[in-house]
Amino acid sequence: MGSFQQMPLVSVIVNCHNSRKYLRQALDSVYQQTFQDYEIVFWDNQSSDFSSEIALSYGEPLRYFRGDTFLSLGAARNAAIEKARGEYIAFLDCDDIWLPDKLEQQVGLLDSNERPGLVYSDCYLIDGDGNLRKNTYFDSYRPCRGYVFNELLLNDFVPLLTAVIRKEVLNEVGVFNPSYEIAEEYDLWLRIARHYHFDYYERPLAKYRIHDGSISSAKQAEMFGEVFQILEYWMSQPSVVSGELRRKLKQRNAFLHTALMLHYFKNHENRKGIRESLSVAGAFPYNLVETPRVLAGMARTLLHSR
Repeated sequence: MGSFQQMPLVSVIVNCHNSRKYLRQALDSVYQQTFQDYEIVFWDNQSSDFSSEIALSYGEPLRYFRGDTFLSLGAARNAAIEKARGEYIAFLDCDDIWLPDKLEQQVGLLDSNERPGLVYSDCYLIDGDGNLRKNTYFDSYRPCRGYVFNELLLNDFVPLLTAVIRKEVLNEVGVFNPSYEIAEEYDLWLRIARHYHFDYYERPLAKYRIHDGSISSAKQAEMFGEVFQILEYWMSQPSVVSGELRRKLKQRNAFLHTALMLHYFKNHENRKGIRESLSVAGAFPYNLVETPRVLAGMARTLLHSR
C-alpha cells in the first residue's frame, strides 16, 4: 500500500453507532483485501460503547471521524462521503463481512471498457453467529446489468455492502436523501440507474448478517412507507414511467400494500390492517386477479395469530 498521504483509489465508508460486537470482524475483512489501494473512512455516529477504542486500535489506512451530533444513517454516510478522497466509494456496515478479493474483482469491473457507474455482487447470508444460510442474495433477487432502471423500479437487487460507486456519479446525482431512514439506499440506486449503467460480479463477494427479529413492527411499517414514497415519486414522472412499466409498477405497489396489510394483521394491529386494506382494494388492476388469494391468506394469518 502506498503512503497514507497519497490519494487512494477506493474509499470504504464505515458508519458506526454502538457496533462493537462485530466491528473487528468487519474491519479485519477490509484489511485482508487482496486489493490494497484503499482508505477506510470511519464515521463514529455518537457511539457510547467501546466502538471508538476498537476503531482507533487500527492503523493506516483508517481515518477516524466522530460526529458532533447523532445523525440518521443516510446523513452519517453523507458526512463520511464528504471526507472520502477516493475515486470509488464502497460501503460496509459494522456487522457485515467482505471476502478477501471483493475490491480486486469490482475495481476490475469499474476499470473495464464499459465504465459502469455502479458495480455490485451476490453475497452470502449469515446469522448472528456467522453461520451461512441456505440461499444467497441472488437466489431471491435476480441481478441485472446495463441500463437497469426499469428492473430496479420493480425489485431492489443491489445489496449495499457489495456496491462500489464512482464518486463522480455521486457528484452528479447527489448522495443519500437524509429524509429517508431505511430505504435511503434504494432511492439512491434509482437515481444512479436513471443515468448510468450497472454491472455485477456473479460470485458472492461478501457476507450479509441477518438478525432474526431485530426489526420492530413500527420499523417494518416505516420501511414500507418510504418505499411507497419513492415509487410514488417515479410514478409521478410520466416521461420516465409509462406504458407497460407503469402497469407493472402499479402491480408492485399493490403487492407491497398487501404485504403491509398482512403484516399489520399478523402483529394484531387490526385497525391499521383494515385501513391498509382500502389501499389494496384501490390498487387496480392487481386486486382483480389477486384479491381472492389475498383474502384467503389474510384469513389464514388471522386464524393462526389468535
